[in-house]
Amino acid sequence: GDPMLSNKPLLLAIGAGLLVILIAGTLLFEGDEKAPATTQIVTLPVPQPAPVVVEVTPEPEPEPEPESAPEPEPEPVEPAFVLPLLNASDGLIRDGLVSLSRHEGMNQWVAVNDLIRKFVGFTNGVSEGRVVRNPVEILAPRGKFLVSQIDEETYSIDPKSYDRYDLFVNIFESLDSEGTAELYVLVLPLLDQAYSELGLPNGSMNNTLFAAIGRLLEVPVIAGEVRLTQPVVMYEFEDSALERLSPAQKQVIRMGPINTQRLQRKLSEISRALRVALETN
Repeated sequence: GDPMLSNKPLLLAIGAGLLVILIAGTLLFEGDEKAPATTQIVTLPVPQPAPVVVEVTPEPEPEPEPESAPEPEPEPVEPAFVLPLLNASDGLIRDGLVSLSRHEGMNQWVAVNDLIRKFVGFTNGVSEGRVVRNPVEILAPRGKFLVSQIDEETYSIDPKSYDRYDLFVNIFESLDSEGTAELYVLVLPLLDQAYSELGLPNGSMNNTLFAAIGRLLEVPVIAGEVRLTQPVVMYEFEDSALERLSPAQKQVIRMGPINTQRLQRKLSEISRALRVALETN
C-alpha cells in the first residue's frame, strides 16, 4: 500500500504539531483577550467601593460692599401753601395786590381792613345793580360832582368832573390781569366763605363776580354831552334810557367816556384771565 498511509502515527503526530502551532499563533496575534485553556482561573475578591467623603466647603463670608459715595441731600420740598383764616387774610391780600400793581396808589387801596369781605360785599352789590359805598369808601373820588347849567331845568356833566376818576382807573389798569386771576383762584375758598356769610340762596362767588363784570360791561359809552335834570335834590339823567340803568351802571357813566372805555377794557381782560384760571385749576 501507500507508504504515507502505512505510517499513520507519524501523520497524526505531524497533524497534532501543526494544530499546536496554529493555536499558538492565534494566541500570539490576539494578545490577552482569550486566556489559553491551560491557564488557571483565579477568583479575586470584588473590591468594595471606598466610602465617599464629601467635604462641605463653608460658604465664604460676604465681602463688605465698597463704601459708596454718600447720596446727595434731597432738595428741600417747599411746604404746601396753606391759606390763612379769613379773619387773618388781609396780609396775604395786601402783599398779593401790591405785587400785581405798578402803581404806588395800590398801597392806599389795600390799607383798609377786612379786604376780602369788603370786596365780596361790593361785588355782590354791583351784581344786583347797587353801589355799596361803605366797602369802597377809600376808592371814592375826591372833589365835588361838577355840572354846567344849560337852562333853568337842564344841566350837563362838566368834563372836569371826569378827571376825579382818573386815579381810580389808573390804579385798576395797572393790575396784572393774569396774576390777579391767579390770586383770585388762590383765595377763592376765603371768598366763598365770605360770600356764604351773606346768607344768599342759590348763589356763588364766581357767578356773582361774572354777573357784576357783565353789568359794568353793558354800560354805554356816552361820547357827547350828558344832560341832567334836577327834579328835587339829586341829579337825574335826562335820557330815560340812561335813567333806567342801575345805580352801579350810572356811576360808570359819571366817570366819563374815556374812563368808561378804559375800565371796560381792563374788566374784559381780567374776565378772560379769570375764566382760563378757573378752568385750569
